Amino acid sequence: MRCSFSFIRLWNYLNIYFLKPFDAVNDTITSDLMLKFKWKNNYTEIGSGDGMFSFIMHGNDFPLWFDRYLNVDTTKKNIFEKTENIIFPKFKKKKFKISPKLSLDARKHHINFVKRLNFSKQFKCSNYEKFRFKKNFHKQFFIYTPHGLKNYQKILKNISKVLKKNDKVFALVYLKNVNQNFIFYNLAKKSKGKFKKFFSIMDNGRFNEAKKISKNFMEWKKSFSQNRLVIKDYYTGLSPFAWKVYDIQTRPILKILISFFSIIPFFLRRLIKFIWMVFFYPVICLTYIGCSNIRKSYKNENCYIAFELKKY
Repeated sequence: MRCSFSFIRLWNYLNIYFLKPFDAVNDTITSDLMLKFKWKNNYTEIGSGDGMFSFIMHGNDFPLWFDRYLNVDTTKKNIFEKTENIIFPKFKKKKFKISPKLSLDARKHHINFVKRLNFSKQFKCSNYEKFRFKKNFHKQFFIYTPHGLKNYQKILKNISKVLKKNDKVFALVYLKNVNQNFIFYNLAKKSKGKFKKFFSIMDNGRFNEAKKISKNFMEWKKSFSQNRLVIKDYYTGLSPFAWKVYDIQTRPILKILISFFSIIPFFLRRLIKFIWMVFFYPVICLTYIGCSNIRKSYKNENCYIAFELKKY
């Protein structure tokens, strides 16, 4: 049953990431890792992003006509930093079996989307390291992979202050192995002139961002222990090959694809999108099956590790 749910999530992630189909593989595998743990309703989410990862992870979906590429500005370095003329489904407020009590993110355009989802009960845009968590408010934290993070240790320290004994933290982080698999970053290092510039643009700072939250298992264990958090459970996943494919995929022609899908009539866009998804779905299914590599062991070359931590 769990496997079938994974393939449903894979389709749902593909729906919102269809122009970068291997993003769907990445998010399905990382959500598989996180769903190994027992979630409670009203958790606190740190680094929520636009909220879509958790929304789909906990069993929800978007209509076929909607995807992230409806709301982009290709003139910006971060094409998703669009705040005007937003196209978004209307989600009514309802009771979710599992949803965040608070979603925290450092980017305003992310929080704008979190608001529209009506998934999280509260949402805040704030610097992660400076945000003050309330006592007796948070019983379970989920630390995703926060964009704009500067000091992971500071977040752990702030969380530990408000947690009671045996309260839990779920954390999704990188293992050091991931740093070897950034194709565009490594090509930029070896190149000069226009090629160096092109590969740097393709990497778009992702290597440096990931490096801040990538350590080996023992380093993570020490980091948690310094903040009175003990590892209760963990799983690793996503093979180096999957990361390399994810790193490259359609990035060099992404803006061209976005431009094409932005000029065609909406009904035709939906039809072509569906055909595109039907074509790619078997490919990413095979990639998912071959590259998820989920193990309860850190002695491998996987890129992600998910921790269940407990306050002591």
